[in-house]
Amino acid sequence: MTATAATLKRIYAFLAFFPFSLGFSPLYGILSRPAVYQVLPPPPASYSVISGHGWGYTVPFEVKNAADIEKLIQCESQGVNISRPDSNRRMSDGVLQFNRSPSDVLGSGTWSDMERRFNYHGSPVVPADAIHLADLMISNGFLERWTCSKILKLH
Repeated sequence: MTATAATLKRIYAFLAFFPFSLGFSPLYGILSRPAVYQVLPPPPASYSVISGHGWGYTVPFEVKNAADIEKLIQCESQGVNISRPDSNRRMSDGVLQFNRSPSDVLGSGTWSDMERRFNYHGSPVVPADAIHLADLMISNGFLERWTCSKILKLH
């Protein structure tokens, strides 16, 4: 290729792309349209508020047995997230006072049994976890596992 042909090739290439460098484009009409978005309200949040005298917990899921759980929490711990000996002299944990096994390990006993039964994993000292597992238990006929259910005649 001669020097003149190479120079002409560079000039043609420059002229072919020059309009784009100035912001002009044959696609300008298509690409420059404003975007149109449909704005929708957020989906309704699924959460529940479980509360009693001087305490309350907001959990990020729907609680089916909220009234029973509120009464149990009020009776078992008065809403205080605590670990302490229960009436059977075993340690119990959390707002719903899940009884430990004789090994006295956090998360043993009732919690461990129900975790396996419902394939649920959490901790009895995390109020949302305790409320979730209690809701599963009550929905499946285990309300009587709490002494307070008998005291309050919840069955």
